[in-house]
Amino acid sequence: MPKIAKGDRLESVAFEYIKNKITTGEYPTGYRVVESKLSQELNMSRTPIRRAIINLCHSGFLVHQYNRGAFVQNTEINITEFFSRMKLVELLIYESTEKLILREDYIVVDDIIKIAEKVIYYEKNREYELMRGAFEDFISIFIGKLNNDYFNRVIQDLWNEVNDNATNEVRLIIVSASDRIAEELANMIEILKSWNYGQLKDCFQHIMNAMILIAF
Repeated sequence: MPKIAKGDRLESVAFEYIKNKITTGEYPTGYRVVESKLSQELNMSRTPIRRAIINLCHSGFLVHQYNRGAFVQNTEINITEFFSRMKLVELLIYESTEKLILREDYIVVDDIIKIAEKVIYYEKNREYELMRGAFEDFISIFIGKLNNDYFNRVIQDLWNEVNDNATNEVRLIIVSASDRIAEELANMIEILKSWNYGQLKDCFQHIMNAMILIAF
């Protein structure tokens, strides 16, 4: 049974407990999640467990079947599912860009430039796994400019989900498009330094197009 710290919401504890069982493979695809069993394992009432199961259904880890219960979804992320998630990333990036345009010099962008330079450095030295991780950090930091805890959690969960469940083809997309990504990030650095933020959207669109061409 997981340790429950004072102040922890039981629903959150149950959510993380079940999610961990799914992501580690202990609950395989098609496994039926049973409230009563979890209630005994976690030593808590079924109400927070039921809420956690509902949230896991919304998050795509479980699927509810009428009169049968909740079952573990196939969590593998293929190319189509990856780009479905990237549309959300693109939307958040555009929102963050709009905030930069509106706020201009009120928002510090030095951290964005620094991580972009790191991505370029790793690509130049063919350290592709480090490059992929740095690119994910770049996206997260850029979206972080929205200063929205919910969006920050969404993007972090998305990257965790991709890294845990992506197919080999998906894992290679960013690496295969690394030269174009580095080129566009170099352009973005110049844009950020000049405060002409309106052009950032075009750079992001070019990155998305490059990944789509690699994938399909």
